[in-house]
Amino acid sequence: MFSNGTFEKFIASMNRHLPATRRRLIDLLNEENPSYIGKDGNTYTISKSEIEYIASLLDDVDKERLKLPIFIMTDTSYPGGAWKVSGRIEVQLVSRIICREPENENEIRIFYPHLMELRKRLPTATTCLYVP
Repeated sequence: MFSNGTFEKFIASMNRHLPATRRRLIDLLNEENPSYIGKDGNTYTISKSEIEYIASLLDDVDKERLKLPIFIMTDTSYPGGAWKVSGRIEVQLVSRIICREPENENEIRIFYPHLMELRKRLPTATTCLYVP
């Protein structure tokens, strides 16, 4: 259906909203209008209330280490499809929010109801990443 080059361009176009550089939570907490610049050059705002909610769930060390937005990635390895979040702090945070234990400390698989709950609570502090 797609040649390799065409498919790669298609995926890249779906991911153009991703941040050029992710920002530390602790830095975003101190900004009046927290945001990041996407690879497409657009500025994306992260809700101050979401940042404060996330900070309320983390200790001081993790506030220093967590970078936003949190990536929710497609998980094509799971039959029928799913999503996943990777990273120790990200996994702990998502696990608390959706009330689901992770498969391991560095990755949690989430299904559609979990995805909807996570995006409902953190619509601007999370973003979807499409990977083949």
